[in-house]
Amino acid sequence: MLPENFLASVSTASVIPAFEGPGRLTATDVRGRFTDACTAWLTRSPSLETRSAYHRELHQFLKFAGIPSNSLEQLTRVRPHHVAAWRDHLREQGLSNVAIVRKITVLRSLFSYLQTYGYLGANPAHSDFVDVPPVPRDGKTVGLTPQDCRRILDAPSITTPEGIRDRALFAVLAYAGLRVGELTRLRVKDYKESGGHRILEVRGKGGKERRTPLHIEAVERLEEWLNTGGHRGSGDAALFRPTKTARGRGRDGFQLRLLSRRSVQKLVARYVEKLRLDPAVTVHSFRVTALTTARERGSDIVDLQDFAGHADPRTTLTYIRSRDRLSKSPAYLLRY
Repeated sequence: MLPENFLASVSTASVIPAFEGPGRLTATDVRGRFTDACTAWLTRSPSLETRSAYHRELHQFLKFAGIPSNSLEQLTRVRPHHVAAWRDHLREQGLSNVAIVRKITVLRSLFSYLQTYGYLGANPAHSDFVDVPPVPRDGKTVGLTPQDCRRILDAPSITTPEGIRDRALFAVLAYAGLRVGELTRLRVKDYKESGGHRILEVRGKGGKERRTPLHIEAVERLEEWLNTGGHRGSGDAALFRPTKTARGRGRDGFQLRLLSRRSVQKLVARYVEKLRLDPAVTVHSFRVTALTTARERGSDIVDLQDFAGHADPRTTLTYIRSRDRLSKSPAYLLRY
């Protein structure tokens, strides 16, 4: 067990020099360099969600290491055994392997960026120094069976404006496989026609844009929603909007702002409870279901990668749930 503020035992002489350049930097110079470099790293991504996540992970490590946020030059004292101690601490706190790997990866990214910025030290979170716990090949998000997906698609009422909105929203999730953040960023102008296809222009992680063609059922439901919501032609208007009042169910209109991520998550949870589906089903389950079902029905992994907006096909593979493989498990052959 490392002592509180475990970096105190490392010599401050290692702080200077820390960066390339002529002459010998003062401690104040090094502090300024680290502050500038960390700020640049945190703002590198155009995604606000990514920035927020990196900021949160960094400050969790700083708190554990006893490094004040205004003394980032103390990062020069971090060694691999300190990172390993944080990994073990996270495990003791009950975090999943996936969460631990994510946090170590963020720290590794920071030091890699610092090296690009001119930092002369090693990357103490590098995989050559610190092993991370194994993660399952499949992701942990629960997928829906095609039958349960159909149930939730048809669950919203067709007699209220709110229900018509929900039917369109679920169709977009199920047929376009969007992340919740991608869904809530959609504007009316993002729904358009291109080369005879109805598509959505989606802004994904890191500001990456892609065009996703829509299944005819999703098109029909979106058309009905635009007619009902009364915002067809309002290009910059939110595609999916909250009702003005909960009791009105949309009969008294909709607000102009975007539907929040939290609102979508609560919406899905409400229907999951109503239909008595697995309570572990979330918004992300639609994305897993779309990719799994498309793969089972013959879609190529490269096409799936493009459809999902993944930079690496290995990420796409973690979304594929092998339902057929599970059905053929030897467990079902056992008799006692």
